[in-house]
Amino acid sequence: MKNPPRTQLDLFTPAAPPAEMSSEERLKAVVLLQSLLVEAASVPGAGLWSRKRREAGDEQDYR
Repeated sequence: MKNPPRTQLDLFTPAAPPAEMSSEERLKAVVLLQSLLVEAASVPGAGLWSRKRREAGDEQDYR
């Protein structure tokens, strides 16, 4: 007997509804997120390392 066909779930449908937050909790979370983003943005060269790194591959250097 064949299994019934499976349907693909929507990629953007949340698996669980977002948690309810009070206004105090939301304000605290926003302040913490903002400080985290400022800290991450202030690190010198934070995003450059991944761009400078070469990917490993099968290419050879033909000079």
